[in-house]
Amino acid sequence: MEEEELLLKPEIITVDLDKLKLDVTNVRFIHLRKTLTEKQMEDAVWKERDTQQLYKQIISARGLYERPVIDSNCVVLEGNRRIVCLRHLKKQAHTGNLQGFSKTFFDTVKCEMVPADTPKYKIYLFLAVEHVKGKKEWSLFNRAKMIFNMHKFQELSYDFLAKHIGMGKITVMRHAAVYEQTDRYGNKFKDDYEWYHKFTYFDELFKRKDLKEFRTLQKNVDWFADLVHQKKFKDVRDVRKLAKVLADEDAKKVLEREKFEDALKVVEKKNPALKSKTFKKISEVIELIRFFPRTELLKTREDPARREMLETLKREVTDLLRDLDRH
Repeated sequence: MEEEELLLKPEIITVDLDKLKLDVTNVRFIHLRKTLTEKQMEDAVWKERDTQQLYKQIISARGLYERPVIDSNCVVLEGNRRIVCLRHLKKQAHTGNLQGFSKTFFDTVKCEMVPADTPKYKIYLFLAVEHVKGKKEWSLFNRAKMIFNMHKFQELSYDFLAKHIGMGKITVMRHAAVYEQTDRYGNKFKDDYEWYHKFTYFDELFKRKDLKEFRTLQKNVDWFADLVHQKKFKDVRDVRKLAKVLADEDAKKVLEREKFEDALKVVEKKNPALKSKTFKKISEVIELIRFFPRTELLKTREDPARREMLETLKREVTDLLRDLDRH
């Protein structure tokens, strides 16, 4: 399958606008957890700001810049927003409320129809190139959903997807993993009607190198999901500090009872470098000295200037501690 020609070879045809059907399985509405009727989808698309802008653009250009892509059953694979705009324009034209256009101007539309025997994975890949890495990017959630679907249901490998979508393999794998965990969260917490917005929390979890080991266990990710559902985090930025809390048993216990900010305060009391820029620099110096490179150690033995710098550091720290004791 991976060696086959991947490019779609659509036929350009003119179709009656009324024959075209919106794709009610469109990934942009997957978060609703239900299949919309075509009327519901049209209403939802029409309310979007981008649709209103496209509507004005079509009037100005006296037509579409890009042809919609449809399948052999006249279902719109690419260009649902364009079709919604054309439907509204047709209504206006027929009522005589669209100045400069004849009544039948929008009755037909040129489309690109893919052959009836086109494998579904080719269509998915085409949509992914258009919306995952193309000029009409979907939201991160929707892009991840598409990648997840292609890998799980179309059995396309991560190497294959990375190559043909134009994304790094690690990024492709993360998108799929993050969507899977967000979907798991949504299925577990049916009371969270905004479940898809939690995608950013899981995305941050899977970005963090310091949480790599933590997320290898599903029970840990489920525990994290519980924290998200309980609104322990003020916002997604808290996840960037989660590893510090997880490394402190006292802080972890506080997190079980209180908010994340309360748990973080426990860590900050023990480590002033987390809140103070000055102590952050001191912490970095301590780390540098603790893991002093052997090559530098050998050079310092033979270099008086290097030795003197370390002696100066020692004196400054001693004087600072002495001053603190005096006060």
